[in-house]
Amino acid sequence: MRRGKRKYEGIRRGKVNIVPLVDVSLSLLIMFVVALPFVFETGIFVNAPGVAATKGKPSSDIKVNIYLKSDGSILLNDEPVDRKELGKLLPELLKRSADRKVIVSADTSVDYERVIEILDLSKEKGAAELVILRRRG
Repeated sequence: MRRGKRKYEGIRRGKVNIVPLVDVSLSLLIMFVVALPFVFETGIFVNAPGVAATKGKPSSDIKVNIYLKSDGSILLNDEPVDRKELGKLLPELLKRSADRKVIVSADTSVDYERVIEILDLSKEKGAAELVILRRRG
């Protein structure tokens, strides 16, 4: 017996075009790689002021307030100091402070770089919490 031609032999089979699939896959991969550094963001994190419940820890009278003036001078608890003195006095004040909080404020014309330097110095000298205070007026 002779075999007849199959019914579907004359019809071409459709091929799957994978080029668009590869393009979309690579585009998604590139987007995830570019977005990944934003997930592990580094920097200075600022908490908005709010009312917090007290945890029963004793409060201390020792406060560390640093004010940067536009003329370049630094006030530590309303006393003028230079940068070297600030580096020496800061650890002593932080040891006596219960919460080891440093409050930094500056005139509006002070460069951000100077404020960041003071924040870094405070963290190096043992500050547990940094607060940036905005003065009104």
